[in-house]
Amino acid sequence: IFVQEALQAFTSALTPLNAFSRSYSGVTAQKGQAIAIPRVDALTPTTFAYANNSGYPYENEAGSIVAITLLLDQHQVVGVDLTDIQAANSSAAEITNFARQQGKALAKKVLQNIWGLILTTNFGAALTSLSVGSLGRAALSAARTAMVKRDVPSDNLSIIVGPDAYQTLRDDANLSQAFQYGGAEVIREGNIPRLMGMNVYESNVLPLNGISLAGMLVHPDSIAIAVRSLQPQDSSAYLAVQSVTDDESGISMTYRRHFNPGKGRHFASFECLFGFTSALTLGLGILT
Repeated sequence: IFVQEALQAFTSALTPLNAFSRSYSGVTAQKGQAIAIPRVDALTPTTFAYANNSGYPYENEAGSIVAITLLLDQHQVVGVDLTDIQAANSSAAEITNFARQQGKALAKKVLQNIWGLILTTNFGAALTSLSVGSLGRAALSAARTAMVKRDVPSDNLSIIVGPDAYQTLRDDANLSQAFQYGGAEVIREGNIPRLMGMNVYESNVLPLNGISLAGMLVHPDSIAIAVRSLQPQDSSAYLAVQSVTDDESGISMTYRRHFNPGKGRHFASFECLFGFTSALTLGLGILT
C-alpha cells in the first residue's frame, strides 16, 4: 500500500510532463541505454498529374517517421533511514511513513532536471517578455498566435507556468468571471483546466534558468522524455525490491529496502531512471 502511495504522489507531481512526447514503461533498462521515440515529419502535397499515365501519381514515395533518440542518462534517488534507537523510542516510527514524501521529492528532482533544458539557446528567443502581473489572457492569446505563425498545430498546445504566473491567470477578471459561468474549477478548486484550447499546468519548481523564465507554450514534439525501471544486479541482499508502474500513464519507479546490521539502520529508497532531449525547437515558446 505505501509503495502505491509513493507512486501516486510521484505520478501526480509529474502531471506537467503530459504536455510532451513520452515513452513510459515498466520494462527494465540500464543507464546509458538509447530510447527512440517516433516523430512524423512534415509532408508536402503535390498537384495530381492527370496526364501522367505512366508515372503512378498515387504512388508518391514521401513521408517518413523519424526517431528522436535519447539516452537514459539521468538517475535520481530519494532515500531515508531509520535507526534502531528511533524505532525503539516511538511505536509510530516506521520507514513506510516516508513513502508519499519520497514520491513527491523524487518527482520534483525529475522536473528540475527537465526544466533546466528550457533555455533560449535551445528553443529560440522568448515569445514575450512581461512582468508576471501582466501575463494575462491578452498576453497568452498573443503567444498562442505566435506559435500558430510558426506552423505549430494549435490543437496540441499546452501552457506550463510557475505559481506566480498561474496566480495572475487565476486572478484575471477576464478569466475568473468566465469560469464562474462556465465551470467551478477556478472558483472552488483553484484550477484552470483549459485556456483558449490549451491545457494548463502549474509547476512550482520552474526555475528562472538565467532568463527570468515564467512559463512556456509547448507542443508534444518539442521535448522527448523516456522513463524506465532499474533493477538491482543482485536482489538477494534486499528486504524488498519492487518496480511499480502507474496503470494510466505507464510511468514507473523502483523501490528498494534493506537493513545494515553494522550501522543498525534501516534504509528505503525510491529511484527513477530517465532521459530527455529537445526535439522540435520551434514547438516550444518561452515566456519570460
